[in-house]
Amino acid sequence: MKESSLDLADKRELDFLAELIADLRAVAPHVNFLLVGAMARDLLLYHTHGIRAERATKDADLALAVADWNDFERLHESLMISGSFMPHPKIAHKLLYRQRMEVDLIPFGGVERADGTIAWPPKGDTVMRVLGFQEALASSIIAVLPLGQRVAVVSLSMLAVLKVLAWAERRTTEPRRDASDLILILRSYLDAGQAKRLYGEADHLLAAGDFDYERAGSWLAGRDAVTLMRRHSANSNRIEETVRSIIALEIDPEGPLRLIGELKDTDLERARQLLIAFLAGLSGEHS
Repeated sequence: MKESSLDLADKRELDFLAELIADLRAVAPHVNFLLVGAMARDLLLYHTHGIRAERATKDADLALAVADWNDFERLHESLMISGSFMPHPKIAHKLLYRQRMEVDLIPFGGVERADGTIAWPPKGDTVMRVLGFQEALASSIIAVLPLGQRVAVVSLSMLAVLKVLAWAERRTTEPRRDASDLILILRSYLDAGQAKRLYGEADHLLAAGDFDYERAGSWLAGRDAVTLMRRHSANSNRIEETVRSIIALEIDPEGPLRLIGELKDTDLERARQLLIAFLAGLSGEHS
């Protein structure tokens, strides 16, 4: 289902990421940082399999499990004292690293509320959804970077889940980014090291008269995601139901079709079919 590690040690273009991880480790050697977002997408697709996204990034999104807000605040203060990081002038969860890249630090775990969100202190008026982050960390892949550094990276199927949730949360404030990333993941899933699995784990798709390579990959991504969530969570129902409800609304031909409506230069019906297949995999149905 997933590689236990990605060997990217010879990718010298990732030196900047390795340096960031090294500086984080120097301050917080015992914190488990999880790379998510567009940088994770690029490691899993482009740097490993040559699959390039339309939207490049050098920003890093790092999730971390903390006991409480005091725990996070101590870490934040230590990063400021180190001299390598500065607070973002406008956004609470962003840091500026060596004046050359933005880093989003997203705490979860002990700060997560019952609805799967966090509310940033002191006022609690900035709310972010972190649903699924615990499962993403538990099922993560280790990326071996240049300079002897290593970092946990969300698996590709769980990244698809996080992209669905992120799109639903910020589609009005940051349109297009999550939708395009999600469709790229679904379209590329088999080419990202999963193609051989069709013959042993998804032969019913090969036998289908209307077999479609990319739809098969979308189905497998959905099945892998639900398998990982159930393996690493005592109660994954909330995540599964949330993701399924979001997708079900967006594949209804009589519905708003907002997700695929954000895509540029894309066959929209084709994208809708990929979402249908992903939902089928999540729901345990044959595509």
